[in-house]
Amino acid sequence: MDKCSADVMDNDNIMNTDKNTDKNTDKNTDKNTDKNNHGNNKMEKLWPQVRKLLVFQIKLYIDAFRDLLLSALSLGAFLIDLLQRNEGPDSYFERVLKFGRHTEHAINLFNQFDAGQHDEHSVDSLLNEVEDKIRKNVKGRRE
Repeated sequence: MDKCSADVMDNDNIMNTDKNTDKNTDKNTDKNTDKNNHGNNKMEKLWPQVRKLLVFQIKLYIDAFRDLLLSALSLGAFLIDLLQRNEGPDSYFERVLKFGRHTEHAINLFNQFDAGQHDEHSVDSLLNEVEDKIRKNVKGRRE
């Protein structure tokens, strides 16, 4: 084989290698896209459960803070009522209890209250609003 034939064969081998590399790159890209789509589908299926857990945890923290606050408020209200001899539905202690019932509905820790009963000041509506803003922000970044 002469030098020119060897050079032509080397160029053919290089070109075939480049074509194979391009095909492999395309296959790898397709595989990565498939993996990403599979990951997105998996996350879409998993998200409702993850969201429930996150919402419950947030509500637990809010409820715990509320309990500590109500504990202090109830002691103070009781002492004031005792000193001022307040009784009945207008006493400070009864007002604390009313506030506690209201916050119980607003937090709705165990989803025991109907979703239709929520006002715009409920934890659920606040968390839905935050989630919507995050989704819009993420969607805006993707575009």
